[in-house]
Amino acid sequence: MSIIKSISGHRPVRRALIPRAIFASLLTAAALCGCVRYDMTLTNGGAVTNVRKPILDKQGASWIYISHDGKTNSISASRVVKIVPHGEKD
Repeated sequence: MSIIKSISGHRPVRRALIPRAIFASLLTAAALCGCVRYDMTLTNGGAVTNVRKPILDKQGASWIYISHDGKTNSISASRVVKIVPHGEKD
């Protein structure tokens, strides 16, 4: 045992800290997974980028979305051609 101490020369890593580091990294990864943005392509060729996936209202007449500046907006469902995750190719 004294041979191991003299070779290493520094304090051993505490085993209790390793599960905490793993938990912190998993928590960070889970938080970043929720940050998917969505693009709505409109009938006039324009696009709107959203923070979260747009939700169709109960009547089915409009899409409700949160813009990049945090404001809740809506757009007529007839103007939306498709909704895809941001950066996804057709």
